[in-house]
Amino acid sequence: MITPLYNFCLILVLGYRLVRSFFLRDHFLKNLLVRFNKGERLPSPKRGEVIWLHASSMGETKALSTLVPHIRKSYPGAFILVSTMTRTGQKEAKRLITSADAFCHLPLDLSWIMRPFVKRLKPRLLILIEGEFWYHLLKEVKKQGGRVALVNGRISEKSFRLYLLFRPFARALFEKVDLFCVQNQEHLERFLNLGIDPGRLTVTSYLKYDVQNVKTSDLEVQLWKKRLFLQDQDFILTAGSTHQGEEAFLLEVLKSLWDRYENLKLLIVPRKPDRFLKVKKLIEEHCIPYASYSSLDSQKGASRLILIDAMGVLPTCYHSSDLAIVGGSFFRGVGGHDVFEPVSMGKPVLFGPYIEHQKEFAKPLLQSGVARKVPIEELSLTLEKYLSNPPLLKEEQRKAKEFAKSVRGSSFKSWQQVKRLLDPSLH
Repeated sequence: MITPLYNFCLILVLGYRLVRSFFLRDHFLKNLLVRFNKGERLPSPKRGEVIWLHASSMGETKALSTLVPHIRKSYPGAFILVSTMTRTGQKEAKRLITSADAFCHLPLDLSWIMRPFVKRLKPRLLILIEGEFWYHLLKEVKKQGGRVALVNGRISEKSFRLYLLFRPFARALFEKVDLFCVQNQEHLERFLNLGIDPGRLTVTSYLKYDVQNVKTSDLEVQLWKKRLFLQDQDFILTAGSTHQGEEAFLLEVLKSLWDRYENLKLLIVPRKPDRFLKVKKLIEEHCIPYASYSSLDSQKGASRLILIDAMGVLPTCYHSSDLAIVGGSFFRGVGGHDVFEPVSMGKPVLFGPYIEHQKEFAKPLLQSGVARKVPIEELSLTLEKYLSNPPLLKEEQRKAKEFAKSVRGSSFKSWQQVKRLLDPSLH
């Protein structure tokens, strides 16, 4: 009974998304073709047992990548497949997980599409991340004799309420997962309240703590700064993953600070490429002299503001900065972005009050003193505290480095639990 009803509901959701895509011109339609297994070569395992890792998009892919070195060390002959939901996730997987044997988009979770796909792979192990539960995917993996593990597991309050509302479906879904490695005690309690056997639950912390950013040497930082006409005495502020409304307010704040702090330099990194031109126009409307990263070769001298109109550059910006601001957090509707990434590079971080999607990370950062939650109207005053007090900045940079070092190890801990599914002798 579950399969036909689930298929029907999924088709309704797809229909809604197709209509929405037509009017809003988003990327859903482009992604849909590959998720029907069209236009993409299907993975074909040629050796070893298949270990399949699945993530949704870029952030989850980064976290999942931390497991792969441990998997490859334990099972050097395994065929490692990485699937994602989005194109950005796929691109990130190919960039980060170079030891994988194959990559693909996850097919739509309709029974007649998922069944032959899983049958072709016959995975011995499927590893999901966070909350990526797909009924037919799990059902078919178990039918083929595979084991299923969740890592970095979480369940939002909203999802928890929905699962409580549809308990029979939740029970049928979660009984197919052999092991839940969850982020913290709060998520463990939610899974317990959904009837999950405590023997299948364990807390292993956050995989994102183990994400290894591209290592940037002091020489590389100096060359980067030279290219952007930045000086050692400059106070470099990176505003990363900004959204509409945040850039305008930030420019107003910086205008008043620039009158008193000439060494203040801003690197502004919009979250989405389709906003590069909009932010450029906004900067020009504010009559602020600026440079664009894409046209630095034509830039003749220093600028107080540099618009980073390119993808994949944000980590280098954080590396080169003194302080970071993470966007998507100052107005309702987004829920924040990765607040730990700058801290992992030894940079204190500021973010706004709307961080629903990052609250698990934000809490320990705030408690350790390497982050500050700042209402947008107080941003100017907070920035001035750092600009006028260099020792404060140095102390928080030191704390950031210590914090990042102290929280690593979740990927190893998670894999030690997961590999018990493959090796009964470890129980």
